[in-house]
Amino acid sequence: MTSGPLYFIKSQFNGRVLDVDEGSTEDEAKVIVYSQKGEDCLNQLWRFEDGYIINANSAKALDISGGEMNPEAEIIQFSQKMVEEAANQKWGMDEEGYIFCEARDDLVLDIAGAEDEDGVAIILFNRREGEVSANQRWTLELHSE
Repeated sequence: MTSGPLYFIKSQFNGRVLDVDEGSTEDEAKVIVYSQKGEDCLNQLWRFEDGYIINANSAKALDISGGEMNPEAEIIQFSQKMVEEAANQKWGMDEEGYIFCEARDDLVLDIAGAEDEDGVAIILFNRREGEVSANQRWTLELHSE
């Protein structure tokens, strides 16, 4: 089902990783942060493919709920769209660790409210700079089987 390396996408703020809520394989399942698991962790693993970020468990793409590229829009997983319809599914990552929407690079993945607990929603939010941006910056940790 998956090809290419798999990564945990780990918050520089609290060390939690991107996770699909309750390990769902359904369209529109929320993407959250959760403590990294040692095993049974497919819903926390992601691969990067031509701008898409694909969940290893569901094979669904990281997506912006409703397709609206606005601050505070929830991040979900959704079936991968054709390139011409995929503006809300295409992502980039810069050297500082921001994961941004390719269509609007001022909007980045953000831990809602900078909450430091499992289960907090991931949202799209305006890119911030300095110390207040830690909940918007990520590192990739290669999964070793």
